[in-house]
Amino acid sequence: MSQVATVADWAPPITVSLITRAASIIRSTYVMLVVDNPLSWKFGFRGQNEQDDIEGPFYIPGAPSRQIEDGKAVLACKEYIEKFGPFLFVFYIKDVKGDPIPNATVNWWQADCDGGYYFAKWTLRGTVTTDAQGRIEVLTIRPGDYGAPFMGKRSGHIHLVISGTKGKHRHMTTQAYVCPANKTTHMLQDLANYARIPRPVNMATCWSITAANGGEQYWELPELPAEDTDAAKSVSWWNAKLKERGIDREVLAVGRHEVRVSLL
Repeated sequence: MSQVATVADWAPPITVSLITRAASIIRSTYVMLVVDNPLSWKFGFRGQNEQDDIEGPFYIPGAPSRQIEDGKAVLACKEYIEKFGPFLFVFYIKDVKGDPIPNATVNWWQADCDGGYYFAKWTLRGTVTTDAQGRIEVLTIRPGDYGAPFMGKRSGHIHLVISGTKGKHRHMTTQAYVCPANKTTHMLQDLANYARIPRPVNMATCWSITAANGGEQYWELPELPAEDTDAAKSVSWWNAKLKERGIDREVLAVGRHEVRVSLL
């Protein structure tokens, strides 16, 4: 597999062209008015898979690959990792029968820890391809909450567009939520509930790495269980890469989530 990034050049800043930005605004307007219209959800045109979710207005087509190794990617640049702290996500992409989907393309975009999205550059945006087990590991930062008074807010979340095997899997748009203390109650006031019912099944289960946070829990998340050696192994691998990169931070938390894609 050809790699477009290296450990020495994580998530390099790439400018989004004005034409791409203009086209994305037109496309997002259509998606919000038609595809993700509440009536589309009510009458079953959307939401046939319980993990389907809205696309939202901030998608920009054409994101670059952020893959550094098989099934591994870095979404946040060194500056953001140092500022906000690294957060590791381990996602499993499977079909509805539970079979892993290898070589699936996952298009990922998110806000920073302050709830801000970026449009002039491909900041916190990119794609990664699943490994032979349908697994991806993505080093990024925690997606922050955002919203407006009297309108509600959105719990921190990651947007995902998943393309599995052509002719076998349905194209899927979903989200993965990060909630304090892993409590889905934080999703009850989600702004997106105007379109579809709450999606607690889309919450990623996350754990703190207290040793990397001065012995304190991060974001009220429970401590990673000692018996979860698989997650601990992934955290150790990424901490070694952070050290190689000259970043004096260690992974603050790890989240795990499984997405099941519908078959055609």
